[in-house]
Amino acid sequence: MWRLASSLVQSILTAIQRNPELQRHIASHPSFWGWLAKRFNRSEPFGLRLTVGAALASAFLLFFLSVVQDLIAKEAVVLADLRLLSLVQMYRTPGLSRVMLFLTYFGNWQVVTAGASLLVLYLALTRRWLWILALIISIGGGEILVQLGKAGFARSRPDLVNALIPAHGTSFPSGHAFVAICFYGLVGWFAIDWVASWKAKAAIAIMTMATVLAIGFSRIYLGVHWPSDVIASFGLGAAWLILTITFFNVARASAAGPISRPIDGWSGAAAVAFFIAWAGMVGAFNYTHPFVDQSPPRNAPIDLPEKDFVAAMFALAPRFSEDITGKPMEPINVILIGSEADLASAFARAGWEPTDKISIASSWRLLVAELRNLPSPRAPGLPTFWQGQPNKRGFQRLDPGGSARERHHLHLWDTDFRVSGGSVWLGTVHFDEEAKTAGGRGLLIHQVDPAIDKERDALRVLLLGSKCVGKIDEAVVTEPMAGKNEIGNPFFTDGKAIVVFLKCREG
Repeated sequence: MWRLASSLVQSILTAIQRNPELQRHIASHPSFWGWLAKRFNRSEPFGLRLTVGAALASAFLLFFLSVVQDLIAKEAVVLADLRLLSLVQMYRTPGLSRVMLFLTYFGNWQVVTAGASLLVLYLALTRRWLWILALIISIGGGEILVQLGKAGFARSRPDLVNALIPAHGTSFPSGHAFVAICFYGLVGWFAIDWVASWKAKAAIAIMTMATVLAIGFSRIYLGVHWPSDVIASFGLGAAWLILTITFFNVARASAAGPISRPIDGWSGAAAVAFFIAWAGMVGAFNYTHPFVDQSPPRNAPIDLPEKDFVAAMFALAPRFSEDITGKPMEPINVILIGSEADLASAFARAGWEPTDKISIASSWRLLVAELRNLPSPRAPGLPTFWQGQPNKRGFQRLDPGGSARERHHLHLWDTDFRVSGGSVWLGTVHFDEEAKTAGGRGLLIHQVDPAIDKERDALRVLLLGSKCVGKIDEAVVTEPMAGKNEIGNPFFTDGKAIVVFLKCREG
């Protein structure tokens, strides 16, 4: 297959080169075509290296500028920031938080400075002066770019009450994500340049990219940066790193003689010793800066009068669930008032079971159930948002023989509202049904039954039979409407919600 593709490409190139029109144009413009040939000549110091480097750097710079444009215009990437941040924070566990704290320290200036200093000392001992210059340009120039960006955009950080570590200064771009590329990316390139085996080169490239991505993700997980801060830093940092590597390669190709001393046994031992010393510094820094588990403060409850509380509540809060960018989707069609105990008892008696909280383990179980089309009790489902927050609760009911792909599903959000001393939960309920292709084979994703009012009314009947309803009513949330949910499934509704005051009775 590879030989066939290579032969095909070679045939196309040969045909292009023999094209009479092209030959005439080359003969008429020899200077231009001579210049272009040099740009793609491997043996020219300013040839292929400079051309490829400039093209790649330009592509990443354009990517960075596209994020900047979204930031200025408040478009899709930035609109998704709050919801992505909230969703990532749902996966927090004490153990994972400690791992993320350890990873984020690899981007701290103290750790990077220690590593860069030891690397400069090693490079000086082995007389690799051009490598030292490249390192200074990458880190020093990168830090200047970051500070200029922070001063120019002056973007505020996320609300730090949810952050797991302290943070200071402005948010855009992320300095940790940028320095991760500038330092670890360049170190990875040096290592790739030094080893001969392609397997070793590939392994180093994968480890370098994993390290850079992990440091960037840790900033989002810990709650000190918006996702778009990190994404933009990756784009700008990659452009700056590629320019640095291009300068390095062009300068090395232009040198008249050898620019370094070969690695021998002594220098190899020194490299190991310096790495162990740096690892010790990283361990000491982590030990002296322990993770402090903190719970975000709860908002003060908002008491609403029982009479006309729905109108008063929606004067303060959204009437619709939202997609990842904040666009309205399904209107709220379930409003529950009561205690935690009555909420759990009412749905248990009605034949509904709580879904698991979103976590790495529960998301994996859901994926396996979806792929194998198996029942998945308590599967959390795809999160939806309300007031910028993903639903942290949910209930499901499976029909006999049902699976994770077909179920009655309620997304439920906690609120700060209280009515007559009872907590208020808002939800959207619908039926998830398996999508079918023309051949009848089930797809991985599901679709929502468009008649969402049918599910709301069915839930009302089941709750009435649970002996956990003190009073049930109906409220107008919006005008009758049709719309689409986050994966594009259509729905239609009369715009009403059931309002259920929960109070369980014995028997």
